[in-house]
Amino acid sequence: MKEIFDKKSLVLLLQICLMGTVLSAQSPGLIELIKREVQNLPDGTEVSIGVLKDGGWTKAGYRLEGDSLLPVKNDDKIFEIGSITKTFTASLIMKLADEGKLLLTDPMQDYLPVQLAQDSFEGSTITVQHLVTHTSGLSAGPASFILPYLRALIFTPKNPNRNFKAKQYYRYLRKFELDYVPGEEWDYNNAGYGLLGEIASSLNGTSWEESVQQNIFDPLAMYNSYFEITKPNKDRFVEGITAKGKRSKPWEMKFINAAGAIKSTLNDMIRYASTELTAAPDSLHFLYAAQDPLSFSIRMPEGKLWDGNAMGLGWWHNLEDEQHPFIWHGGASGGYTSFIGFSKSGNKAVVILTNISSSHPSARAENRIPKPILLGQKILRM
Repeated sequence: MKEIFDKKSLVLLLQICLMGTVLSAQSPGLIELIKREVQNLPDGTEVSIGVLKDGGWTKAGYRLEGDSLLPVKNDDKIFEIGSITKTFTASLIMKLADEGKLLLTDPMQDYLPVQLAQDSFEGSTITVQHLVTHTSGLSAGPASFILPYLRALIFTPKNPNRNFKAKQYYRYLRKFELDYVPGEEWDYNNAGYGLLGEIASSLNGTSWEESVQQNIFDPLAMYNSYFEITKPNKDRFVEGITAKGKRSKPWEMKFINAAGAIKSTLNDMIRYASTELTAAPDSLHFLYAAQDPLSFSIRMPEGKLWDGNAMGLGWWHNLEDEQHPFIWHGGASGGYTSFIGFSKSGNKAVVILTNISSSHPSARAENRIPKPILLGQKILRM
């Protein structure tokens, strides 16, 4: 009964929070920053932004048409959130850990339906934590597999992961021989999160999608978040823009779903960000567990996007300003770029959803960081 009460209380709290902040006054400085960062994006770009500051959420929506940046109400429109999906998957793994169904230090091999050709090297093996923190050293995706990759190039060039299946990755793992010590190098890995989705599905006895729905979407009242675009929600789905300025189709996948398949709205992602930032019932403690910075021991590689960042259990920790660190994650798919971040010390949070590919020339800042992600970081530093 306590868990049911906690969930109902949280839903009511979040609903009251949202109702009380919809009409918050928008800061002129914030609006000018948003306009400056998005004004050169291509025609048809939509931006949906939520900012928590001084205890209230400010929401703003814009659409670029010609030379004009037009205000629009798009907080209930659906965007792809891309790799922010990984924070949901990491949270599911932490819930399984809380329930004693696995240990982060368990060998990955313990949860696979196939046997690796060689699963240890110098007394080390790939663990569940290595998958969560992108330090497994495994192949990252279908480009490493000739036949699936060729099929993707021919039949689904705008979504290279669509036809990539678990059985194809397992075929690779059967021949895999570990010849290095895992955990020593960070290398972004979609397939690793595909494996985590398979592990969660196996241990929960239900699909990854159903696990996310039951354990995160429903308790947080995220009733407008989806894994597929279907007839009932199609009218609210904002069409994406590819790197070449073409129309983007939804990224709906199989094995890689757990790495980037979620579609959501600003209002739902505000609920998610609010819960990550503030206290929640014990029944949702696993959401916080996925923020664990691991003593900032896993430094991400030096590069424009990763400078000054450390990997946590599912979330990235920006440490460029040691006095004002923040936790964040970005997302990118064929026609969308997204950002979510929050500062616990400053009690700030930002959610940005856009329908523009991070690879579009106009969507890259001079330092090559996608503009929506750079904008989110700038707002958190204001």
